[in-house]
Amino acid sequence: METLTAKELLKQTAVKERLSDSLDSGYTTEEMIAYLNDALDFVWHVLLRNGYYECIGDLTLTQEETPLPDDYYKSTNQAPVYVRGNKLICYGTLPYTYRYYKEMRFVKTEDDELPLTNDGLLDIVTQILIIMAMSNHGFDMQMESDFVQAITNLL
Repeated sequence: METLTAKELLKQTAVKERLSDSLDSGYTTEEMIAYLNDALDFVWHVLLRNGYYECIGDLTLTQEETPLPDDYYKSTNQAPVYVRGNKLICYGTLPYTYRYYKEMRFVKTEDDELPLTNDGLLDIVTQILIIMAMSNHGFDMQMESDFVQAITNLL
């Protein structure tokens, strides 16, 4: 599993070709990035809810007080560590490996790398992106939406 950029994913999965329509409404790169971020955010929160490793970060604590990691979203509630302000406080034996949930990294440009590398998850992201884009342009995507919802419920 390699890290893809937004541009590579959109090209590899032929998103713009799959979005072509008789109205020729067209989709800008900015629109595609916005739909991609919405889809990534949706999948990320499903993964968070289910504790998937893609959303988990590990940090080895060597001091009693350590600044929060840049990608910190929330704690996995592991004692002997708690959050105070913008610091992790460890009251146990050091060094200690602290596990936390990472914040989803949004894509700003088509050259940014995606926060997910799993091909199956990226397929789901792509389907959600297409459903959102076509729904916002007036297409009935209820059947496709139900299908993706059923798949995410299995995660």
